[in-house]
Amino acid sequence: MPDIKKKISAHFLLFIVTSIAISYSMTWAGDFFSKSQKETVNQNETIGSVPILYIASDNNDAKILVTDANFPALDKPNIVIATHGWYEKVPWPGELANAIKNKTDSNEWVCGWFDWRGNAKVIDPTEAAQYARDMAGPLLGQKILRLSKNLRHVHLIGHSAGAWIISEAARVISKETKATIHLTFLDAYVPLSWQQEKLGDFSADPNASYWADHYFTRDLTMKVTENILTYAHNVDITETTPGIYDHEFPRYWYHATVIGRYARGERYEGKKLFYRSGTIDYGFARSLEAGQEKWKNSVKMPMGNTAAQVKKSELSLMERLKNLFQKKVK
Repeated sequence: MPDIKKKISAHFLLFIVTSIAISYSMTWAGDFFSKSQKETVNQNETIGSVPILYIASDNNDAKILVTDANFPALDKPNIVIATHGWYEKVPWPGELANAIKNKTDSNEWVCGWFDWRGNAKVIDPTEAAQYARDMAGPLLGQKILRLSKNLRHVHLIGHSAGAWIISEAARVISKETKATIHLTFLDAYVPLSWQQEKLGDFSADPNASYWADHYFTRDLTMKVTENILTYAHNVDITETTPGIYDHEFPRYWYHATVIGRYARGERYEGKKLFYRSGTIDYGFARSLEAGQEKWKNSVKMPMGNTAAQVKKSELSLMERLKNLFQKKVK
């Protein structure tokens, strides 16, 4: 009984702290929606009880509008899907999917996002994670399998409780295809009574071709989102945060690594982006979408590592070469 009370108290404390953080971040950030996001929500989005997979239109002017209810099998070899976490209001994964679409060959890539906001809107974040793991993840995996019968590569991006969705979706996909799998965890949420080792665990499938990266911050959510994941290459981006340390920051940061800056009209607009640790570029640069050679180098990076540190003080490659040249001249 005492253990149960401790767990309940811990979950309740997490909810209170996170709620305060969300309320504070909404006030600090100003308008929680950008203009384009408002238009998407007001005109095209329905936050319902059934998760929906949206696929980016080939029309560059279009948002993520096409649902799994009305598109045929696309049969493209590569797929990237982003998804959100607990109690999300903003359809930001759609903006991320569009940004990646603009960086890839439309003949080779399907880009989209998975909307489960109706089911993520619960009081207890553990309940959201449980739904993500047991229901939404397998469902997303099945939907992705419908998109193509010739999958070569699948990249899934999940924030917070969405980490369990991408992990379970990947498990479904690996059983039915020989596709290489890339999971990107953004501040993965692991409830106190859960095991982080379950995320991305393909030990039972030795033939699976799998690699993952995990970008996290040390913030108010504390232990439940600061795990060193056994089956991911871990990267601490806390010190690059241009403001209060924030559980939402990794998803803004990752989007910024795709487009080379923090998005206009969003939190952190105009702030300097840092994405390098030593000689390694992190974020989008570690994906197949960014180039075959970069992906080949990514899969060589160890998982379960002591977290690499990305800091504001890191110099760019050009800056380091300039300093080296100046030293030699002297």
